[in-house]
Amino acid sequence: MTELRLYLSGARSLPRSLYVAAAVAIGALVLVVSLTPITEPFIARMLLFYGGTLAAYALMPFVRRDDIPLVAAWVVLLSELAPCIAGQLISPGKVTADALGVAMAAGPIYVARFRQIRQGDIRPAGRRATDHT
Repeated sequence: MTELRLYLSGARSLPRSLYVAAAVAIGALVLVVSLTPITEPFIARMLLFYGGTLAAYALMPFVRRDDIPLVAAWVVLLSELAPCIAGQLISPGKVTADALGVAMAAGPIYVARFRQIRQGDIRPAGRRATDHT
């Protein structure tokens, strides 16, 4: 089977050295906005976490697909535990909106990988060893 490599000259992502800073910035921004009254409605909160997760996938394409939802889960946890300091209870509706927003952004990536596997695209374990940076 031949391998087709597609290089897009206009497509740019962040340098890998900035991934940690970008992840912290996206996570902090989502956390701060989630604590404001702007995100009280279910849809607004869901779209906030959808946008944050989507931004992470778009800006950091070389991060493993499992790592972004994992970090997003920590942001969801922090956004729910932060109001507990002020004596508020955790809201099941807010947790649902947060998790649904993350799932909506990450879901298509897992569906695409499932389709690749079903089509027989199984690469050896060391497939990243030949990636170009």
